[in-house]
Amino acid sequence: MSPPRFDSIGRRIPDKDGGRADAAVRAAAGALIPDIGSEVTATTTVAQLWVLYRVHLVRKGRADNTLRLYDRWAGMLVQEYGFRRIVSEEFTTATAEAFLDWVAENHGRGSMLNARSMMSGMFRFAVRKCPAVLVNPVREAEIPENVSPKGRTGGAASIEAEDLRFILASVYWSTVPCPRKLTHAEQKRGIRSYTPPTVAEYCEDADLADLIAIMAASGQRPSQVLGLAWPFFDRRKKTIRTVGKVIRVTGKGLVRVVKDNDPKNPQGTIALPDFAVDILIRRWDRMQERKRENPPPDDYPVNLIFPSFDWTLRDPVNVNHQWQRVREALGLPDALSPYAFRKFMALLLDDAGLSARVTADVLQHADPAMTQRKYMARGRVHHDAAALLHNAVVGGLVDLDDQGHPENGRTPSLWTLNGQFRGSGTTSAPDR
Repeated sequence: MSPPRFDSIGRRIPDKDGGRADAAVRAAAGALIPDIGSEVTATTTVAQLWVLYRVHLVRKGRADNTLRLYDRWAGMLVQEYGFRRIVSEEFTTATAEAFLDWVAENHGRGSMLNARSMMSGMFRFAVRKCPAVLVNPVREAEIPENVSPKGRTGGAASIEAEDLRFILASVYWSTVPCPRKLTHAEQKRGIRSYTPPTVAEYCEDADLADLIAIMAASGQRPSQVLGLAWPFFDRRKKTIRTVGKVIRVTGKGLVRVVKDNDPKNPQGTIALPDFAVDILIRRWDRMQERKRENPPPDDYPVNLIFPSFDWTLRDPVNVNHQWQRVREALGLPDALSPYAFRKFMALLLDDAGLSARVTADVLQHADPAMTQRKYMARGRVHHDAAALLHNAVVGGLVDLDDQGHPENGRTPSLWTLNGQFRGSGTTSAPDR
């Protein structure tokens, strides 16, 4: 939990970026563990193990957002079990399950899985570093089932081609009103009536339409699309190279991260559909006009495709909020997040018969198995599979008329093919 902080009239100030919580965890760890050395031993406590493991994560170059999430769950783990030794009966699989049950009940299943990942990695680190640690107690812990959901669950929605066409047409041309989202206080006291812009007007003012279109065309995450730069767009080859992503770092604000072997932003080249190339070519012309009217500062570091109106980085969180406003105006389901475009790309390529390797390359996944597991929807109705089975059963056979003669132009069926099976030991077909 973040330490409370209040303004001059006593109102609680939210810890929006988790900075206070992060500082509190670090301070608590420093106070509790004055000297832990650099080795994991039989007497190492859970709190000491976390400090050593976090140093290991930093050396491995883990993302700041990952460290911030891990700090949150580690702070709770240390608060409850920090003084227990890792090589004893003090921290067992049952202990791990108790902690995971508590996280699931109070924070939801997604948070529990994230906490389990942190804790499992921490004890895997202990097994590698200390011969006395023989078993990872988290490995055998059962994941709580039937956990009450906290907020939206189930990941991004799956959409079809007609849904995508509707969305892209709407962000450019829809005349549906697009009112802003009201805060709880505004909903309670009411606000003066006003004429909201249309969806198309709002998307134009927020520079959202092109952004949505390129997310849909590339299958990239919002943070990646906001990091795209003009030098890496090749209009002749119809490709773009993904170099850099925009994230918020505690204490630094928004930064564009360019990192080799980044699992969430591998530096690779992807092909663009023709409509996306046309959008980027028109956008390039508009950006040149905008630069003449409002030149960027001299220290403008990167020629971004989607900068803010002040030529700074755009926040992926703000883009998500803007999309929520459009989504609600269009009556789309809450689960239709920007990641739905990424999932649509996977389903489209899968339905086209392309391999999981090709789909993983397009979505820039390191492991094709993860592409299949997370991005390809299950339980869909596959008429093409039924057609394949039909052709396997009746392919090459001819339909017969009532007199048992071949009849052209009709789709074969098992009932009319009964005569062709006679004499082969098959059972007669039922009456038509």
